[in-house]
Amino acid sequence: EEEEEEGAAVPQAMTPAAAQLQAMMQQAQAQAQPAGPKDWAGLKDHPNKTQASLNEVLSKMTSKGQTEMTVVFVGKQGVGKSSTLNSVLNERVAAAAPFQPETLRPLLAARKAAGFTIAFLDTPGLLEGDAVSQRGISSVKLAMKDREVHAVVYMDRLDAWRVDNSDRAIFKALAENFGMDIFERMVLGFSHGQLSPANQMPYDQFVEQRASELRSTIRKTLGAPHLALPHAIVENGSRCATNGDGEKVLPDSGRTAWVPKFVSTLVDVAMGLAPMAFDPEKTYNKDDPNKKRRLLILPMLLLQTLVLRPFIVSLIRKDVKKGKGGRV
Repeated sequence: EEEEEEGAAVPQAMTPAAAQLQAMMQQAQAQAQPAGPKDWAGLKDHPNKTQASLNEVLSKMTSKGQTEMTVVFVGKQGVGKSSTLNSVLNERVAAAAPFQPETLRPLLAARKAAGFTIAFLDTPGLLEGDAVSQRGISSVKLAMKDREVHAVVYMDRLDAWRVDNSDRAIFKALAENFGMDIFERMVLGFSHGQLSPANQMPYDQFVEQRASELRSTIRKTLGAPHLALPHAIVENGSRCATNGDGEKVLPDSGRTAWVPKFVSTLVDVAMGLAPMAFDPEKTYNKDDPNKKRRLLILPMLLLQTLVLRPFIVSLIRKDVKKGKGGRV
């Protein structure tokens, strides 16, 4: 069994929705300490060349004294978060089946191999209908609480042909709740990589166009043109093509073995920046309406009391003297 993040008991007086959110954000006081990471059993079942590539990629971090990497998967429902986690670990640790309800809490799967620990956190979808799911946002907060996060994967489908307003709402919600740090460490992951682009467009061109569209939308939505937002393509289907070494490959011009390439992209992000430490007490939204223009309150009050009110009273008294108004 994998470790699911638990919440504390909730007072009966709360509404069901509020109780659910609070339960997800609080640690159970009586909860036993979770066991350490398991051995990465699925690693040895990867093709030999994939194993060698993964060991080589992860050794980049161990050579720099980094012995662990924590990655959080976020995105809408049904975009391949759980399936990608399963494919990379080569174990079925997260439920990933069509029409199967998502877990309501983040799922932690940590594995160790050759002195290195890799931890993946799977989270529920971030949409409820056409609106951002507060339950989903709370789940991501719970996943990141008290952890150093080295990389965040925003999953989407490669065959989603456009970026819409629901995507923009998710980007804004992530920025408001986690700040720009989450985007500084973000990798754009695209599932369903084994597709045939329409109109006979070359595969590499289609992928670059799709990634550029999502990357550009995030930058424009957040007003952050500096964001790198590297991308990686995955294919979790059982019919994924393989090369002569048995590795799962993409239909791009280089026949890229996607599992080591995906992990390599995560490692590059993890080594480029210090890990993110999410603070649930910090206000990340600079446009908090409760604080917006708060500094103007006192000057406006003084202006009204010392200038506007005497001026208006003076005008009224003049009108009274001229017989144009009542008593003040």
